[in-house]
Amino acid sequence: MKKNKSILWIVVLFGLTLSVFFNVKNQYSTLKEAESKNDQLTKKIEILNLEKQKLIKKIEYASSSSFLDQQIHDKLAMGKENDVWLIVPTGIQVDLRPQVNEDKKRPNWQQWLNLFTQ
Repeated sequence: MKKNKSILWIVVLFGLTLSVFFNVKNQYSTLKEAESKNDQLTKKIEILNLEKQKLIKKIEYASSSSFLDQQIHDKLAMGKENDVWLIVPTGIQVDLRPQVNEDKKRPNWQQWLNLFTQ
């Protein structure tokens, strides 16, 4: 009978030890997940704060007098007293793109030769 009791106590202690071990392991993994999520949220908060600062600067610029003057000038075509307006006739087409001369594709050996001889 004593032998059965001691075996029973050993089994119960082993079961309790396993239970405690797995509970500690689960708590540790939960803690690590929470820490990583906390880090992610901290980074996201930093990014959102930077975006908030940019938006605040845009709002300040949009409410400034220089922005309003620019919008009046560009969108409403209203100038100041000393502004000069240039009206370009619609029939004239001006090509403002730079002219590009494309060379014919030379063989590789000629390109290398030109590289070392020039």
